[in-house]
Amino acid sequence: MMISKKSFLYTVLFSSALPLFSYSSATHAGVEDICNPDFSMQGKVYSDCSNLPVFVPANDNHSNMILLLSDLGLAKIKPYQGDLNLWDSTYATVPFDSTTLTSMAENKITNNRTQFKETEGYYDERCATLASGQISFIEQVKNNKNLSAQEKQSLIAERKKISECNHKIPLLSVDSQWSTTARQYASYLNATIAFYNTNLSTATKIYSVLSTVDDAWLKETSQYMLIRSSLNMAYATGTNQYGDVDLDKINQNLLKQFLDNITSYLKIYPNGQYAASARGYMRRGFWLTGRQDLLVNEIVWQIQNPQSKYYNLEINQIPAEIDRRVFGSQYFNVKHLKDPFFLATYDLMQMRESSSENDKPITWAQLSAQKDIFKNHAELFQYLQAVHLFYVQNKTQEALNYLPKDISSANNYLQLSQVFLKGQILEKNNPAQAEQYWSQWLSKSKNNYQRGLFETALSNHLNSKQEVNAFIGKNLTIKQINLQKRFIISKANEASLQKIIQSNEANLDQKQAAIYTLLNKSLAHKNYALFNQYYKYLPKDAAQYKNYEGAEKLKNKPPFADFIWNGSTITTQLKCSDLATLTGQLEKSPSDPLLNICMGEYVRSPHYGLPYQLNEENDLSSFQGKPFTRGEVYKRLIKSGPKGDLQAYALYRAIMCYSPSGINDCADQEVAKSVRKQWYDQIKSDYPNTTWAKSLKYYW
Repeated sequence: MMISKKSFLYTVLFSSALPLFSYSSATHAGVEDICNPDFSMQGKVYSDCSNLPVFVPANDNHSNMILLLSDLGLAKIKPYQGDLNLWDSTYATVPFDSTTLTSMAENKITNNRTQFKETEGYYDERCATLASGQISFIEQVKNNKNLSAQEKQSLIAERKKISECNHKIPLLSVDSQWSTTARQYASYLNATIAFYNTNLSTATKIYSVLSTVDDAWLKETSQYMLIRSSLNMAYATGTNQYGDVDLDKINQNLLKQFLDNITSYLKIYPNGQYAASARGYMRRGFWLTGRQDLLVNEIVWQIQNPQSKYYNLEINQIPAEIDRRVFGSQYFNVKHLKDPFFLATYDLMQMRESSSENDKPITWAQLSAQKDIFKNHAELFQYLQAVHLFYVQNKTQEALNYLPKDISSANNYLQLSQVFLKGQILEKNNPAQAEQYWSQWLSKSKNNYQRGLFETALSNHLNSKQEVNAFIGKNLTIKQINLQKRFIISKANEASLQKIIQSNEANLDQKQAAIYTLLNKSLAHKNYALFNQYYKYLPKDAAQYKNYEGAEKLKNKPPFADFIWNGSTITTQLKCSDLATLTGQLEKSPSDPLLNICMGEYVRSPHYGLPYQLNEENDLSSFQGKPFTRGEVYKRLIKSGPKGDLQAYALYRAIMCYSPSGINDCADQEVAKSVRKQWYDQIKSDYPNTTWAKSLKYYW
């Protein structure tokens, strides 16, 4: 789910190839991506981080497919809550990242694949059944009447030795004194060892012999294992040292043998315990042979026949399989898509805003040509037409004509999508009416995905109106804590923050977020009177609030230690008081050069930084006044400050703003290198004996 996806306020707001059969549900595990939701709900530009529970082009294909599978009655989507602590919350229910729905989805109709315990942490498909194979083998041995107690004990002990994959396991010696059945089971163990040792030719030979014995379990399981052995043999011929597969290099004779083994198993054991799984391997074969038409047809058959004994879809895995093996295949051809499920997914993908001049969205004519395929899903087709008119053609009013005139309920995701699109149309045509619309639908929400969708849409209106009581109190309109946090740290103005701090309705987390934000933004805007007024609201143990470096119980709290600064000494003559004293002095003398230099010292101190680089969400427009930038402080002193150490230090710091990359980190307007050269020459000529002038070798 949402892993490695946090970006905390003090750093964001205030800072200077897959194997054969493995689909991961982890979110960018090990990559440490920063992923943040976009609350604008724009719907058109692809977003891995901001998916919605409605059919929109911006969604990842996985999300749109899970929603479609839910409407087809195949997927059940469990509720998703998201982050639980306000201060470090990033995600709540809506929006969500691209992996959320697949991780929350499960089969509504149980498939008929034999369910085994999967080996944890495997990378190679071959190793997936290491644990389950042991359980199954031991169970069969224990219940086999043709084996003696000693033989059972020996066989079970030998199987337990096979506990690792991708390691060279020695073949066992078959005791000639054992019964025929015991020797056959021992041979099966040798085939298993060969299989896990990737000695697939040996495994295949043994399985071939065992598929003709009298023991029913050995006979059927060996016939099934021939499928897996031949698959791995074929796959290996097209795989390079890095695990990437080139379909054009796969040995076609081995592929044919693989498909023949599937056919043989299903012919001999049409009702076998592995029948559904064997049928599932057909999709692998069609993918490896490049037969996109057969692959798509097989998936469509599975979707349309969930009651069949061959139904084998794993709902949370099929989107990744389709994305990789159909839409991401070198053999992809849209003409093979002749089903509403595939076409709807494809159409939404093709209506995204182009990221390249070579990418052209699907045309109205191309979409219209699909009408016959959607003849049994006319409402879905009309919705896709509405999406095209709205997102591709920007014909807002015409899009409305393709939506139901009276949408009174949202009992599935198509209806919810219609409701959402109508709201988006209202946002463009009549924002005031849109706010009322979202509010009405919020009151009718039937589950947390609906509520999250309408809360997020409505919150954008409530943010701009500074509706404090919608985000705090006992009778909350907006219950998602990340939306409450967003209002407090990004949208609330001075008055709203003060109201939250002084409110008897706000909880402690909301108050603390408001205190931190008000103190930070008041400093950023040089509103020292406001800062000094609310400095008293700092917790008594503020120095312990160090975010993720402090006490365990304070790890999800604002880093109030940022405001505990004991001052600094620039020279024996240039000294800076602690932060509380400094802001008190600045309130009385806001233009004092030394005091402003000292504020610059605080800003560049290791544990804190003012909001220089701000995105649209975390802007400062809600506060009055021009933001403080230490670069401007230095420029003023260089231009009109008194001669002496203060100006020398300003020259030094102004040049150091560009060290070492040449990029300005002092937040003021960047100056040309020629200007920095003038500063450099000035400090060298006017203040040559200062340690600052002596230390400067470059002007970047």
